[in-house]
Amino acid sequence: MTSELIASRVDSRRAKLAGRAAEQIVADVVELGWPVGRVLGSETELLDRYGVSRAVLREAIRLVEHQHVARMRRGTNGGLVIVEPDVEGVIGPAVIYLLRVGATLDEVFDTRIALEELVAEIASQRAAEADIAVVRETLERESAGGISHFRLLHSQLASLTANPVLELFVEVFTRVSNFFFDESAAVPGKFADEVCRAHEAIAGAILSNNPGLARERMRRHLSAEAAFIRRRPTTVQRLDPAVALAGTLGDKRGEALAREIFAGIVNSGATPGSFVGSEATLMEKYHASRAVVREAIRILEYHQIAGTRRGPGGGLFVDDPDISALTDIIAIYLRRRGVTVRHITALRTGLELAVVAQAADRLRTGNSDADVLERALAAEAEQGLAPAFGHGEDFHSALGRLTGNRALQLVHSVTMRLGWQFFSQLAADNPGVAALSKALPSAVGPAHRQITEALVAGDTELAVMRMRAHMAETVTRPD
Repeated sequence: MTSELIASRVDSRRAKLAGRAAEQIVADVVELGWPVGRVLGSETELLDRYGVSRAVLREAIRLVEHQHVARMRRGTNGGLVIVEPDVEGVIGPAVIYLLRVGATLDEVFDTRIALEELVAEIASQRAAEADIAVVRETLERESAGGISHFRLLHSQLASLTANPVLELFVEVFTRVSNFFFDESAAVPGKFADEVCRAHEAIAGAILSNNPGLARERMRRHLSAEAAFIRRRPTTVQRLDPAVALAGTLGDKRGEALAREIFAGIVNSGATPGSFVGSEATLMEKYHASRAVVREAIRILEYHQIAGTRRGPGGGLFVDDPDISALTDIIAIYLRRRGVTVRHITALRTGLELAVVAQAADRLRTGNSDADVLERALAAEAEQGLAPAFGHGEDFHSALGRLTGNRALQLVHSVTMRLGWQFFSQLAADNPGVAALSKALPSAVGPAHRQITEALVAGDTELAVMRMRAHMAETVTRPD
């Protein structure tokens, strides 16, 4: 495996036994080069390799199955078989997180617009003659009614960016947006015609290598689509757990129970710290065995939905929403697709410009408090960049919160975390990079201060310009 690939390190000090074993299995799969179909070993061989009990190993296997890394095959020639991760393994956890934080349809569409404007820009810069025939064929099929939905062109344009991170997020948010309305309902012919015309206009700008025009046409198209969807009678602003959770977390008994418990948490409006139940209570309530309940609890703990407290008065309690599990799942998916630092920084730069513009809008309308930026600058100065980021108190995280868009914050936070994982690995392997990390505060602090000053002054254009310059200066750094 090359240093250009993400390979997050196993932190056995913080992980529970099953989680630690699952992390080591993933690390071994990555180290092997992810040979799909290869058997890692029988249960007996895995017990010896990872030095855990049979119960812990089986819980770990459930986790890697849930992450779409490997699955257990029974019978002759059985064992833990490496599988191809797919986007479904990301969409479910993304839906779970968006449900936890209460993201709305408007937030999801605003995030789609930010992502797909960037797609239009990058695709128009990369489009070549070989791409023309493929795009034109899709447009022809759309016009002839040969495509049942209009996602195909958007997916093709994302693939033109050759950026697996951007491709993944476009697919995830396009699919997630469909949970807010009945996609199977008939679309009026007039609107379908408008979509076809918009797609032709976007494709024309991209294939003629016109980034600015491509961005503008993509924004107009998605804004019109969002307005149309809001008017549909089946559209909701908030996700319905019964609809959104269907198919998430898998269909095995423990996974199905985890989904049922989570739906109950969402529907009841339970807040962090709320008591869900003891192991015995959950067994009785859901008519499940101890093994199934424990498997469900491990999945809920993995997603930071709920955690177990031991001792008198213990049991399962609702956790604060946390993005780290989703980040891990996305990192696993992207490792298989060979993501590099170039992919991460390309998306990161585009996101930071969108974030600073949205934060500026909210500050200007009085919907946010600029003091959060001052507190972030102080935290970075006192703690250092990495510790401040680890606590979610850094400048860029504060900017993300200022947008008020929880879906955009998800993409923004995950991209930053991927960058930090990457940078930490490089720093550990390369003394030059480690030395560079020590010099970051002297370059980053003043830039963050200047962007803050522009935002507080209400000068959006200056704030965006300064952010662009800052990202250009630190393009290979995860500040």
